Amino acid sequence: MADPPDWVGLRVDGVGNRSIGRLAGIHVDAEDGQPRWAVVRLGPLAGCTALPFEHVAEGAGRLWAAYERDWAREAPRFKPGDALTADNELELCAHWGMRDEIGRAAQLRDREPNEITAIPLESS
Repeated sequence: MADPPDWVGLRVDGVGNRSIGRLAGIHVDAEDGQPRWAVVRLGPLAGCTALPFEHVAEGAGRLWAAYERDWAREAPRFKPGDALTADNELELCAHWGMRDEIGRAAQLRDREPNEITAIPLESS
């Protein structure tokens, strides 16, 4: 299995083996450096969004996520090099159905809305 930074550029397939896009980067927690979001370029004109990192798996030379392509295309957009604020992450959590009481949403609940909480992983 490749390290997550080596995933950049791999195709991301969703439900029904339909391509969601290509991995553009990984965002990590600004404090502990743990991967939080897999940033996916949806297409040349569609921009980028992020899937929960723990919902992405590698296999057969590509990445897999248990999401419908159309649902991914409805997710909030941002630029892959931009840091994410608590509000940005909470918006992503809401889109992907991550409840407020558990996981990343619970970690962000008491943070300041504009506080930077996730940053792009710098590849070495």
